[in-house]
Amino acid sequence: MSRKQKFSDKELWEIASKHKEAFTSVEGWNQYAKENGLPHSQTFIQRFGTWNTIKEKLNLDTNNQHRPVKYQINELNSIIREHKEALTSINSWNQYAQRHNLPSYDVFERHLGAEQIEEITQYKTHLTQNDLKKIILSHFPESPPTVSDWKALSETKRVPSFSTIIRKFGSWREMKRYVYYLDRYN
Repeated sequence: MSRKQKFSDKELWEIASKHKEAFTSVEGWNQYAKENGLPHSQTFIQRFGTWNTIKEKLNLDTNNQHRPVKYQINELNSIIREHKEALTSINSWNQYAQRHNLPSYDVFERHLGAEQIEEITQYKTHLTQNDLKKIILSHFPESPPTVSDWKALSETKRVPSFSTIIRKFGSWREMKRYVYYLDRYN
């Protein structure tokens, strides 16, 4: 049966300083700690922050692999203006962003907000059924499109994805009923 040891912050720092050559990765430290009867990495992380923070305090090189890129507001504005044609849906943007090493939609939304993104790109994230109805009728005023028709259109025009339409209406059939038949018979 193992016994949990309690260490003061001072004792933990003394251990970290004495064994700092073993502060490589969390996995590497845990193996070293197990072999030498030292505290687990989680003990250090819970007390002092991230693994990289601890390594910085020990004057060790840090691993930047897991650190997110920090963007300035003006950088994000510039990126979204330059690539606004790629924002046809959040999913398509995130795929595009990954291919072009750009921030995900969430980064823009967190820093700029949905209203500013919409102002720059004319992309509306929260479309209502009426918004979709206007868009659909602007491209297919006479008769409802098939899913294939809509997919083909979305390859050349900035329109919501067919999955957005299905999600908002419940099904493609319900979209057709709402957009093309409901008003005509009421």
